[in-house]
Amino acid sequence: MNESPNIIENSDSLIDLLTAQCADLEKLLALAREETAAAQQGKFFRILDIVSERAEITQKLETFQQQIAELRGCLNAANANAIQQNTLDRIVELANLTIVQDNQTRLLLTASRDEAGEALKKIDRGQQGTSAYLRESKKGLAYNRLF
Repeated sequence: MNESPNIIENSDSLIDLLTAQCADLEKLLALAREETAAAQQGKFFRILDIVSERAEITQKLETFQQQIAELRGCLNAANANAIQQNTLDRIVELANLTIVQDNQTRLLLTASRDEAGEALKKIDRGQQGTSAYLRESKKGLAYNRLF
């Protein structure tokens, strides 16, 4: 009979941890969506802030995973699986939504990087043209070094 209160206590603790894990996963998804919006708007410093926030949440989630594993070890498999099935489904859903959001952000950031690369190439070509023009001895009527 002493095992029954212990099982109930461990079950409650497991449910609390899983609920907290879901809440943090929802925060992670919200930040992923905010990161995508920041990428669309070209707010790259905000993206860096969001990445830091997401790293903090990820560390908390790793701690939750360790605690959940310990509690599952205290419960038998049938009890643990029955307790966490609904929450596990939600966790998987949130993780998948976050992955989809991250993929959208990655595409936006890749496009921004490519655009910046093209802009740098244009600047370089313009600079090369200007340098070539300035090296010419005959500049034409439009160029006078005395200006």
